[in-house]
Amino acid sequence: MAAYLNDGMLLYLDHLVDWDTYFRWRKGDDADVPTERETLRVICDTAAEICASIEPAARADWEESARLENGEVRVPKHIADGYEKLREAGIVSFGVEEEYGGVALPGLVGNWILQMVARADAGLMTIVGLQAGVALDIQKYAPEELKREWLPRFATGEVQGAMDLTEPQAGSDLGAITTIAREDGDATFLDGEKIFITNGGCEVHLVLARDADTAEQSKGTTRGLSLFVCPRHLPDGTPNGVHVERLEHKQGIHGSPTAAIRFSGARAWRIGTKGEGFKAMLDLMNNARLGVAAQGIGIGEAALDEALSYTRQRVQFGTPIGEQPLVKNMLAQMVLELEASRALLYRCCALLDRNDAIAARLARGGVPEAEAAELEQMRERNSTRVRLLTPLAKYMATETCDRLTRWAVQLHGGVGFMAESVVGRLHDDGIITTIYEGTSEIQVSFALKEMSKGALFVVFDELRKELDELEGEPFDALAEKVRTGIQQILDASSALIQDFGYALLSARRLADAAVDVIAATELLRQARVDERRVDLATSWVNRRMLAVEMNTKRIAEGDVSRIDRCERIIGVYEAS
Repeated sequence: MAAYLNDGMLLYLDHLVDWDTYFRWRKGDDADVPTERETLRVICDTAAEICASIEPAARADWEESARLENGEVRVPKHIADGYEKLREAGIVSFGVEEEYGGVALPGLVGNWILQMVARADAGLMTIVGLQAGVALDIQKYAPEELKREWLPRFATGEVQGAMDLTEPQAGSDLGAITTIAREDGDATFLDGEKIFITNGGCEVHLVLARDADTAEQSKGTTRGLSLFVCPRHLPDGTPNGVHVERLEHKQGIHGSPTAAIRFSGARAWRIGTKGEGFKAMLDLMNNARLGVAAQGIGIGEAALDEALSYTRQRVQFGTPIGEQPLVKNMLAQMVLELEASRALLYRCCALLDRNDAIAARLARGGVPEAEAAELEQMRERNSTRVRLLTPLAKYMATETCDRLTRWAVQLHGGVGFMAESVVGRLHDDGIITTIYEGTSEIQVSFALKEMSKGALFVVFDELRKELDELEGEPFDALAEKVRTGIQQILDASSALIQDFGYALLSARRLADAAVDVIAATELLRQARVDERRVDLATSWVNRRMLAVEMNTKRIAEGDVSRIDRCERIIGVYEAS
């Protein structure tokens, strides 16, 4: 079994992130970087130890579901016990700043913790991930009095959070939200219904609602939406108008309570600018997407561990099945896809951390004008890259999770299909990752939108710079293959400019090609500092650049008539 704190993480902790610059920008030139790095290592070791201890009970009690009793949500014992271990160690709401009682971990390290928790217990990860995300949005957008009221309680784990977006008529289309926020003097009250709310029995709900005074004008759009903190209890301890109507029965992640919530005159406090709640919520949604990517990698890692263990001990025809060429190739492909997904996600998280550090450096003041301008330019360029990498990372990691868990079932044969099989349960847990926080189809559509704004050129410009720095064998030849793939993507993308419908139809192929070259470049960076990863990077480049060639050729040779062909093909079945 691979360690919970594995080599893929340690590469970034020890080599691939410029922690000296990060901490000097974040905390000043007198920052004790060696101590800061050692603290990160201790926190990661602690999280790994806790998650390893959580895993057995989570596997044994996988069928246990959250319950609704007299309006209160009760999570299974293994969820409560796992959360308590993390809370006692101080690694919940790990992005809260020190001034509010938190540890202010870099986003990359926080993402590793979510990955480890997901590997041990995918249901528990949803609770921990939402708590961290809600706290970050309050930290960024709430007025100071709300920060001081809630953030210390998030940091200690006294309260948990939920993100209340979805409504019966408003899934991905948030412009259809009808929950109303009515102002009465200095107070605001919410009325409406939300569904599919993860951790809906928690104390603090972050709610997206439509302002009543502009509801008619903003109806059907994301304008006029505001973001509110809505607790289940008022400051004096009396219940607020937040009611858990029911809990959903799900295919997987049973321990994670998914609720329908009704707001009935619920007192709420606005955070951020009135009418611009959608913009504020995007921060939480994007963080959540990276969290779900971590969840996908964690579940996929658990499935890979199970597959490796089983194929090494399962003997058929006198040989462990893991020694059979087809099985060995399948296992290697699983490792490749997992590590490539990890590489793309870590690249995105590291960019976000760099931007947070730049913001902290500028906020302290005293930066020479020329340096400030350079830092602002760097931050904007990084933001452009992050806006593209975020949906790609979520798409790649969760689709990989779905494949890996399915392959793990296949490698277990009939045992994998049994109701009690670990890999079957991991597959059931993993399916949701491709759906919530935006389906894979929505992610590639978001990515296409960012590409149309020029993000692809910015990302590829940075990739080319990194590839140019790779020298010597085998890096020269591999880098050249990736450069060729980049050019093929750019050449093919010109075919999409002519017709938006065809662009949408081709979005998945384009996204696949983009993640292939981005992951290839990051894997080559890894191989430069860890020679054990040369074979991994070589195999990815050799396999995936062929896929890039195929995908880009299909894009370049096709046209909008493919949409009509799809309609005719569907008609063949419907007419039968």
